[in-house]
Amino acid sequence: MADSFTEKIQPCLLDRLTDENPESQKESRNERVISVKRYREGVLRDLIWLLNAKAHSAEDGLEDFPEAAHSVLNFGTRDLCGLISSSMDLRTLEQDIAEALRRLEPRINPGSLTVTAVSGAQKFSNGIVIEIRGDLWAYPVPEQLLIR
Repeated sequence: MADSFTEKIQPCLLDRLTDENPESQKESRNERVISVKRYREGVLRDLIWLLNAKAHSAEDGLEDFPEAAHSVLNFGTRDLCGLISSSMDLRTLEQDIAEALRRLEPRINPGSLTVTAVSGAQKFSNGIVIEIRGDLWAYPVPEQLLIR
C-alpha cells in the first residue's frame, strides 16, 4: 500500500524547510516523510519552475566560471520566448533541457533520463511538445516518470 511507512520518502530540502504548521514546536515522524504521490507532485512543481526559469545566456560570461555555470546561479533553461519552432534545432533543445535536468534535478536518475521534442505536434503549428522520461529515486523501488 502506498501509504505504508516503508513506501514513504523524505521530502526535498525546500519542502523540509517549509513550515506548514508554525504553531507546533515538534514534528512527528509521519510529518518528516511523504507519500510517493506527494513526492511526484513536488518533482513536477520543481520541474515547472526549472523549465519556466531563464538561465544565463552565453553573453553573460559564465563560461569563465564553470562552477558557477553549473550551479543554481544558472538555474533554468535557455529562453524560448519569441522564437519560431520551425527555426529551432530540436536536438539542441533536447540536449539543453536534459543537461539542466541532470544538473539541477537530482531526484531523476541521470542514466534513465530521455528528453524528446517534437515541433508542430499539436493543433498549433508553432508549438513544441516536450516529453521527459526517467526514473525517480524512490524507496523501495524507483518510480517511472513521464511528463509531456
